[in-house]
Amino acid sequence: MRRIVKILFALVMALLALLMAVSSCTPQSALTASVAEDSAPAADEAVAEMTLAPLAEDDAVILPGGPGPAELEPAAEGPLSPGDEGPVEPAPVEAEPLAPAAEEAAPFEPVLPERSPLADMTPAERAEAWGLPAPPEGVDLRGREFKLANAYNSITDQRPNHAYGAGVTVDEVAADAFNRFVSDAQAAGYGVTAWRGYIDYWTTLENFYEPAVYSYGAETASKTTFVPGCHDHQTALCVDLRYNGSDDFRGTEAWDWLITHCADYGIILRYPEGQESWYGTACMCPCHFRYVGVEPAKYITDNNITLEQFMLLYDWDILYVPGVN
Repeated sequence: MRRIVKILFALVMALLALLMAVSSCTPQSALTASVAEDSAPAADEAVAEMTLAPLAEDDAVILPGGPGPAELEPAAEGPLSPGDEGPVEPAPVEAEPLAPAAEEAAPFEPVLPERSPLADMTPAERAEAWGLPAPPEGVDLRGREFKLANAYNSITDQRPNHAYGAGVTVDEVAADAFNRFVSDAQAAGYGVTAWRGYIDYWTTLENFYEPAVYSYGAETASKTTFVPGCHDHQTALCVDLRYNGSDDFRGTEAWDWLITHCADYGIILRYPEGQESWYGTACMCPCHFRYVGVEPAKYITDNNITLEQFMLLYDWDILYVPGVN
């Protein structure tokens, strides 16, 4: 430490002597120069010592305004304060074990309702299972007279072969039957008239279903009127009848005559009361008659069954009835 102070002092004195010699020629300057000359060898010797002699380990350089010797003491060993930890090595990451390979998914297999034993029976066997006599043979359900539309089974916009039956539009296969049916009822003294026949898809939508939805809501409308495609009038095989201006004349003599004789013309009452589970929603007009052909009409009427049940006797998958197939 003393050696460093001595070196610094010599350097300062040498610098002062040089400045005095340059700036002044006074005796004092000469004196200062003389002192400087006397001090120069010492300064050179000090510089040489500083250059050649390394500092000892216990030597410390104290700068003006810097910390004192005590403050330069090495810090006591102990836990580091926050922020003094230095570089932090990342913690080792343990590799997660690989999940076992998933087993190959089994192919999708839809769960189907148990198929009824009736599905594999003949028409005669089904009829026997339902307590009915054997149905007529030779019935072809592909004929136009078996076009079916109800609450459970819909059709597209049916385009019938237009004809007039009892003054309304029907399919030509039913026209003659309805003409004779209504004409004979009138001849028997009953003023029966047909007032509605074929109704197309768009009329069903705009004149029946949409107004019902607007007035009662979709849920109620679906129970009280037909969704387009599900209306029996779209088949062009039916008519609604009136008697003395009323479209509900059940219990009258005219009604009894129609029910008794309709099958002779190949016509049935389409929606018999108490059998709603077979056809769903009935037509708004209770006096709604449908053409199916003479033999089928007689079998349906004599056994008090619906068109849906008759068709299932021949083909179990031709239509859908909830709770049956």
